[in-house]
Amino acid sequence: MPVHEPIGGQLDIFTRGEIQKIHGATMDILKRLGVKVWSEDGRKLFADAGAEVDNKTMIVRMDESLVMDTIHKAPSSFNYYGRDPSYKLLMGKKRVHFSLCGQGVKVQDLDGVIRLATQRDLENMALIGDYCENIHHISMMTTPMDVPPETMHIWALWGILKNSVKTVDGYIHGTRWAEETIQLGSLIRGSTDELVKKPLLLGFTNPVSPMQLSKELVDGSIVYAKYKQPVLYAPEALAGGTAPATLAGLMVQQTAEVLSGIMVSQLANPGAPVFFGTVSAAMDMKTGAPALGGPEVGLLNLATAQLARHYKLPCRGTGGNSDSKVVDAQAGIETAISILQASYAGVNFMYDSAGSLDGSITTSYEKIVMDNEICGMVSRILRGIEVTDETLAVDEIIRIGPAASYLGTPYTLSHFRKEHYIPELLDRKSRDSWEAAGRKDLAQVAREKARWILANHTPRPLDKDVFRECDEYVKKVVKGYGH
Repeated sequence: MPVHEPIGGQLDIFTRGEIQKIHGATMDILKRLGVKVWSEDGRKLFADAGAEVDNKTMIVRMDESLVMDTIHKAPSSFNYYGRDPSYKLLMGKKRVHFSLCGQGVKVQDLDGVIRLATQRDLENMALIGDYCENIHHISMMTTPMDVPPETMHIWALWGILKNSVKTVDGYIHGTRWAEETIQLGSLIRGSTDELVKKPLLLGFTNPVSPMQLSKELVDGSIVYAKYKQPVLYAPEALAGGTAPATLAGLMVQQTAEVLSGIMVSQLANPGAPVFFGTVSAAMDMKTGAPALGGPEVGLLNLATAQLARHYKLPCRGTGGNSDSKVVDAQAGIETAISILQASYAGVNFMYDSAGSLDGSITTSYEKIVMDNEICGMVSRILRGIEVTDETLAVDEIIRIGPAASYLGTPYTLSHFRKEHYIPELLDRKSRDSWEAAGRKDLAQVAREKARWILANHTPRPLDKDVFRECDEYVKKVVKGYGH
C-alpha cells in the first residue's frame, strides 16, 4: 500500500557552535546533576552500564562517553508498519509524517456540543483518519471515558486496529499494560517474531520535567525495547514553569531528559528504534497554562529537529496544537503555522497534526477533516518547484505564443494535478456561486464531510479469524481486571 511521505525541510536555527554549546551544557547537567529514575529496573540498567547510581535518592549520573556510546546504538532511521504491513512509513531521512492529536478527554461532536469522549468517538475518529490521505498515523486521539480506566489501553488499541490499516499508538504506562498491547499486536501480525520484524506499536514516553523518568513509563519502555517497537521520548517542559524561562535553557534540560530516556531503550535492547522528541512550550505567565499554540512551540520544534540531526536520531515534534476552544480563526492560525514550521524543521513524526482544540484536551471531528487539508497544503509546499527541461515548458510557451490560452492544452492536462494543490474543502468559487450553494463556511463544509466519511468509508477489514482471536483476547484482558 504506497504512502505519500513528504520530504521535509532542514531549516537550522542554531549555528554549529551553538549546537556544541547546548550539547556541552547537556553533558554537564547529566554528569553533575543527573536524572532521577523512579524505576528500579531502569536504575539497574544504568548501573550495569557503569553509570553512578544512588538508589536512595534514585539519582543516576553519567559521563559523556557513556551517553554517546549508548545513544549511538539507536538507528538513525527505521521502517514502521501499519496494521496492513504493506502500509509502511520510513521514520528518518527527511521524511515528514502527520498524526492525529492524542488522548483528549473531551470531543467536539458534529452537533457542536463539547462532551466527554467515548470509545465510539475513538473508533469514529480512527475511521476518519483512515480515510484522510494526508494523515499518516492514527493516534489514541481520545481517552474513552465510558470504559474502566484500567482497561482503556486495550479497548483503545483494539478500537483503532478495527478501524484503520495505518500505523497506530501502543501503550506503555507500566509493564502489564505494555505486555498486553504487545500480545494484541502479535495476534495482528501472526506471531511475536513478525511483530519484531515489522513494528506496529508506538510507545509514548514523556520524561517528567524537570529531570525525572517515571517508573511506569521506564518499565513500559523496557518491554517495548525488548520487542523492538519504537518508543518516543518527548518531554512537555514549560519554559518558566517546569524548565528555565529561556528557550536555550529549556533545550538543555529537554535534551538531557530525552537522551537519558533513549539510553533506557538502548541499554535494554541495543538497536531498539526511538525518537528524539519534544512537546515543550512556554508557560503562559497570565494563566499558568501551557501555550501550546504559541510561537515558542515552533521555535522549539526547529531546535529539537536540528539537535535530533546532530545526534543522528529520528525526530518527533508537535504541530497542529491549538489553544482555541472552538474551530475559529485562532485554531486555523495556530494549527497552520505550527505544522508548516515543524515541516520546514524536518520533524519526522508530527503528533497533534489534526483535530486539536483547547491544547488537545478536546478533539474535534470537523477539525480533523480541516487539518487534513492543511497537511495536504503543507505537503505540496514541501515538494517545492521541480526544475527540468519538461517543467520549464519552453516549447509550450513558444507554441502558445502571446495571444492564446494554456487552458485545456495537453501540457496543462498532463501536469496540473501534480503541480497544483486541489483543495477538497476550501472554497474558491465566486461570491455569487458561494451564496447560491448555501453560503456555507468552512466549519459547516467540514462537518458535512466528516458525516459523509462516517456514513460511507469502510476500512479494509481484518481477516475473520484474526478478528475473532483478537476480540477474544481483548475480552480476556478486560475480564482479568474484573470487568
